[in-house]
Amino acid sequence: MSAITPLVQNEFFSHGTIECTDMAATRRFLTDFLGLDIIRPLKEAQYMWKGGPWSVVCVCVADGEAKDQSPENHFKLAVEEAGDVDSAHAAALAQKDDYGIVQVHDVREENGVRSFKLQDLNKHWWEIANVSQAYYDRLFEAGDRPN
Repeated sequence: MSAITPLVQNEFFSHGTIECTDMAATRRFLTDFLGLDIIRPLKEAQYMWKGGPWSVVCVCVADGEAKDQSPENHFKLAVEEAGDVDSAHAAALAQKDDYGIVQVHDVREENGVRSFKLQDLNKHWWEIANVSQAYYDRLFEAGDRPN
């Protein structure tokens, strides 16, 4: 990748953090709708994980409101096939009220990747796309795009 020696010699990407206002409702959405693994090792936080070396910590905003995000600031979840994107989109539309989903964008296809975005009850955006690890491996092997 880079020939530059970084100042921080890290081992791996540990975790990132998001906010939520209702731990139980958020956990239900994350597990039942998105299929993520959740643990709650702390009273004020639960950890999202789907294998691999890093997780996302969901911290409860006591007596507050989660900050609004734009669709460009999102998490992407990979599904195996384009049909899985369509099934997830149909489920998001059908279950929108039950899970507190705020918005569901139309399905798009670009460069062979089919996807859509939805905004959850905590104003976070999620993209469901038929991408694989090989897709990202190829991106990083190709390196930066020329200016």
